[in-house]
Amino acid sequence: MNVKSPGMSFEAEESELNLTYHDRFEGIDLPDAYERLILDFILGTQTNFVRTDELAEAWRIFTPLLHKLDAGAKKTGGLQNTEVEVLLKQTSFIKDLGF
Repeated sequence: MNVKSPGMSFEAEESELNLTYHDRFEGIDLPDAYERLILDFILGTQTNFVRTDELAEAWRIFTPLLHKLDAGAKKTGGLQNTEVEVLLKQTSFIKDLGF
């Protein structure tokens, strides 16, 4: 499987699906959580950022939906645990926390 090389490059390399980076990529300096994002900002790379018009459109679309969901939850008191369990069974969702 081809995966992005860890670190600051955009190069791909072939690897087995092993997400334990420190075991798989020994000796590579892994950037902190926002280090790459801040570097992209400084360099003017906009691939990880949303444009203002995209953000405004997302708010325009989702705000009414969120208000309806919020009003419904307040009206009914939200989903009770038994209702959640029924929905999970109807959708054949399997809850597995054994990761």
